[in-house]
Amino acid sequence: MSAFESIQAVLQDVSKGSALGLKLSESRLQQEWEGLVGQTIAKHSYPENIRYKKLYLVADNSIWLQQLVFLKAGILEAIHSILPELALTDIILRIGSIPEKPPAFSPTPQASSIIPPVLPSPFAAALTEQLGNPDLQALLAQTITKSLSQPPPSTLEKT
Repeated sequence: MSAFESIQAVLQDVSKGSALGLKLSESRLQQEWEGLVGQTIAKHSYPENIRYKKLYLVADNSIWLQQLVFLKAGILEAIHSILPELALTDIILRIGSIPEKPPAFSPTPQASSIIPPVLPSPFAAALTEQLGNPDLQALLAQTITKSLSQPPPSTLEKT
């Protein structure tokens, strides 16, 4: 056993079960929100904070608030898949404004414009985990993720 420990190990030990640990998990959830629920849902919702094992989620309008009511169970499963230590029991929804996300920092310019394959979000994976066929499960999860990342088609026709 060495006399020195990594900073990461010390921070994990110190923050375990404390308010600092909860804030770190809350921050991680906010950073990974888009990857967790998809681009479209993330554009209309934001995980504001966590109190008493409940996630306080902001929706930008009443339509999205209602939609999120139906998606609560799937969102909780997706959160538990990446942050099981939170042990969230419920999601409390309210209408509010969604903070703008800061521009992503890229230290090196991207030379190629190759589009990476769509990786299924944990939310989509949780929705498809009941399927018996793993290939079908993966394809459906990718389709759900891709669908959630695109804006809905316009239903109004120009006359």
